[in-house]
This record gives sequence, C-alpha cells and structure tokens, in this order.
Amino acid sequence: MKYLIIISLITSIWSCSKDATEETKTGTFMFHLHTYIDNEEVDLYNINYHTLEGRTISLNMAQLYITDVQLVGLDGSVFSFSGKKIIKVLEKATYEIGQVPVKRYKSLRFKVGLDGLTDKLIPSTSSDSSILNRPEMWFSNSAQPDGYIYMNVQGKIDTSATLNKPPVPFAYKIGTNKNYIQITMPEKELVAEEGQILFGHIIIDYNKLFNGVDLRQVDNLSITTPSSNSSALASKIVNNIHSMFIYE
Repeated sequence: MKYLIIISLITSIWSCSKDATEETKTGTFMFHLHTYIDNEEVDLYNINYHTLEGRTISLNMAQLYITDVQLVGLDGSVFSFSGKKIIKVLEKATYEIGQVPVKRYKSLRFKVGLDGLTDKLIPSTSSDSSILNRPEMWFSNSAQPDGYIYMNVQGKIDTSATLNKPPVPFAYKIGTNKNYIQITMPEKELVAEEGQILFGHIIIDYNKLFNGVDLRQVDNLSITTPSSNSSALASKIVNNIHSMFIYE
C-alpha cells in the first residue's frame, strides 16, 4: 500500500509537471500586412495605381492603428495579446505581436483604432509614445483634447464616370471613440508551433473604402475633423473598413 501511494504521488507530480510544460510552450505571432489598391500592391506613395474597373488612385498617406489582437481557438477559447498596439505604415509590413500558446486556432480578430483610455493620453508621457507621438495621427497641432486619428488615408482619385479624368485629392481621417471598431477575420486554420513564427498574412485594400460612396460629390472626399467623424459619410467609410482586411 505504501509503495502504491508513492507511485501515485510520483505519477501525479510528473503529470502536473508535464501539463505545466505543455501550457508554457509557445510560438511567436506576427502580422505581415500588405497595402493594396484593389489587385495592385502599393510600394510607394504618389504613384498611380489602377482598380480592376480602371479607376486611378494614388496614396500619399496610409496609416492606421491596430490594437486588441486576439486568436480564437478551435474550441472557441480566446487568447489576447494584452496591451499590444501597432501602427501600420506603408514602409513596414512585418510586426511582432507576441508569444502565443502552442495550439490550433480558427480565427483572428483585432480592432482598428485606440481604446478610450489610450485616446486620452499625452504621447510624450505614455509608454506607447513611439506610436502615439506622431503628429500626422493627431487632429490638430497636439494629440489632446481631440484624441488620435485611428486611420489616416489620403491621396488622389479619379472621380469621373468615364475613368479618364485627372485624379482629385481625398482625405479620410477617421477617429473618435464611436469609430473604434473590431475586425473579425473569416475562419481559417492558424497553427502555432513551439519556437516557430505564426504569420497573419493580411492585405489591406484601401480601394474598399470607396464602396458605395458617390465620388461625384466633392463633400464625399473629405473627413478631417472630429465633428465630421459623426457624419453619414464617416459611418459609411467606417463600415467599409471591415472589408479592407483580406487574407493574403
């Protein structure tokens, strides 16, 4: 009986140790984010790209914040990369998000923008100052009191029905708490393996922003203030953000 108890204790300790070891096995999750106009990858600013229908679009600014990144397991459990924030810029495609438990996942989700607390921070005193201290992502000369621009996309677009006119400027500066939105990607198996990198390969297609927008109306080409972020146009643009993100 004494030996059985000892064997049982050893087995229990080994089992607990094994479980703990398995729970701590991790890989690294990274985003690989590509900037696109329809089927054409955007490599440089101020270059004309063309949609499949033949519309000319160029970009001179294309930046957005991605926060609250989560992976959803096959069993429905959610792993969150707590506190991780990135700013996607044209010049950079790869972003390390963090360590993720070894597991099979079925979906990826994240938010575009900044949470309410972060949106009120002064960039110079924040631990996230490297991504917040960017004047191009402020509505005015300082980040406060108006908060941050969550997505800043600007450029030129041919607004003509005949698709043969000189492109005209557009500017969409999307922000304010009401426009902090979650993106849920379609289900796709994502496997995190020990010591390996799991990439989330995603295309960001800025052409999708114009879905359903009457480009012939000059007023539909500009959202640049906090107040204009409450307009019907802003609601349409924000709704279109969901369709911008596509698995590569």
